[in-house]
Amino acid sequence: MANNERLTKRLKKIEEWVAENEEMGGPKGYLDTMVSMYQGNVQASTQLRQLDRQFKQLRAYALEFIEENKLGDEWNEFLTEKDNAVQEQQTEEVPLQEEAESGKEVVEAPKEEKTE
Repeated sequence: MANNERLTKRLKKIEEWVAENEEMGGPKGYLDTMVSMYQGNVQASTQLRQLDRQFKQLRAYALEFIEENKLGDEWNEFLTEKDNAVQEQQTEEVPLQEEAESGKEVVEAPKEEKTE
């Protein structure tokens, strides 16, 4: 008898839960949501693989073009110039806090007086 009462309580709780979650479609709604999320992840993964494949193909074409037209030296020179430009840009940047700590005062421009 106790077993029957316990099972009846569980069944009532499940029925209450289904009634509360009817907006979502009940248990089937949750399953549909999970399936939809899974399919979204599969599509994103497929697109990522396609993008990676296309990138590798384009890279191979570019390298083949460089080799066929004997542009290797020009390409290396171009990369060296870009690398040097990035390094120069990084050395020129000085954080504001370091300027303030160095003791150098910032001179403000004089305020213009209004003449009427």
